[in-house]
Amino acid sequence: MSRFYEIEPTAENYWRAIILFGRNSASYKFALAKTLFDFQSLGKTQITLEELAVPYAAHLCEHLKKHPKQGTSEQSTFLDKLRAFNQGEIEKDEMTSHTLRYGFINVLDAFHNVHGTEIGIRFFIDY
Repeated sequence: MSRFYEIEPTAENYWRAIILFGRNSASYKFALAKTLFDFQSLGKTQITLEELAVPYAAHLCEHLKKHPKQGTSEQSTFLDKLRAFNQGEIEKDEMTSHTLRYGFINVLDAFHNVHGTEIGIRFFIDY
């Protein structure tokens, strides 16, 4: 069976496929997608991981306020730190450093994978 993004392989359809069928679990994929969209809306075509970390974590923090349980794992060091930030237990600098250390593990690699294979376009290149 052909998939819609294979029949009409446009950037919009690939993006839609990532959001609907992408490999990432929990809300990581959505936070990364929102962050990439935010930067694209600002006309930024190159960003560092440091620039990506703060808005990415902010999107996850907002989501965790409404939906504290994420994915199938009982514990996540990274999400625990974001919850601590939401509770005012840690400062933004600590949240940012934890995001840089733990927040992108597997997320960047998995983003372009749909139905077990990488899609035909990349929305970012991870150097």
